[in-house]
Amino acid sequence: MYAHLKITALSLLAIAATASAAALGSRTANIELPHRLVHQFPVGTWIENIAVRRNGNLLLTGLSPNATLYEVSHPDSKKPSTKTLFTLSTVSSLLGIAEVSNDRFAFLGGNFTTTEGGVKGTWGVWTVDFTHHISPKPRLAASLPDAILPNGMTTIPGHKELALVADSTNGLVYTVNVDTGKVQVTHDFPEMKPTSHNPPAIGINGLHIRRGYLYFTNLLTHTLFKLKINNDGTTASGAKVETVAVVNSTALDDFTFGPGSRDIAWLTTNPSNSVVAVSRNGQAKVVAGGPSSSTVPGATACQFGRKNNDGKILYVTTSGGETKGGTVQAIDTTKFCW
Repeated sequence: MYAHLKITALSLLAIAATASAAALGSRTANIELPHRLVHQFPVGTWIENIAVRRNGNLLLTGLSPNATLYEVSHPDSKKPSTKTLFTLSTVSSLLGIAEVSNDRFAFLGGNFTTTEGGVKGTWGVWTVDFTHHISPKPRLAASLPDAILPNGMTTIPGHKELALVADSTNGLVYTVNVDTGKVQVTHDFPEMKPTSHNPPAIGINGLHIRRGYLYFTNLLTHTLFKLKINNDGTTASGAKVETVAVVNSTALDDFTFGPGSRDIAWLTTNPSNSVVAVSRNGQAKVVAGGPSSSTVPGATACQFGRKNNDGKILYVTTSGGETKGGTVQAIDTTKFCW
């Protein structure tokens, strides 16, 4: 959030705590994949997270300058269009977003400042349902009174009413029922905790479920972890947190798997301005950007397209870094190999 990312929070601060980490790329292979700009936002606009609708359109959450949800139509075309769906007036920022059921999405909103981080007591989970409305209105589904900085969000396969929410500052995971509003802490491990208490203190960041495991990143340890879970998303009996990969970067933000059924993790590194592909055995390759690159400045999150012609296109959101507004970039992973 400061320094090279002056960007605000979800992805970096306390860089001093990791100053001893080597620069990205010194021990990681590099291969630049083809990429193109989908949309450029004005200076001061930080795009924090992304979800893909079943029609292929992209939903983007705005961390700043306000709590706005954007939609990019036809991102796979030569002339994509971007519009504002709505802006919440009761909070300052939107963060994680995930599809809880067909064309119904949950997202996080609350107050955040670059000096103090997340503001406890302001956070909630909203839902927006596109199944019957072209421009649906958001609904507050659950309040998160104890959360300080809810950040990443994912859903539990087979449980369309449940979402997992990573609280970066408390260093734990909530399970939220978006139908009843029930909230409970279901995962709380040392590997999820921040390594610095300087605001905004950030530990666990992105999280996703893959083949019976909950995967998550820790921002400042720049590590991808996994944890065996039950079908309802709770920790499996006797399960312990396992390290998948320690990525040679300043930080790790959100990530995704794919394309399709491939078990490649694609991680954004925010202040390191890059996207890194990680194999199941922990091998890493930088596939876009780098510390001094402007390809994905302040890369915050990524998702693969859902249409036949963009299933191998990785859409990456960015904060814009110090001097640019946020962007959406399309990275073609078709020819990627180890």
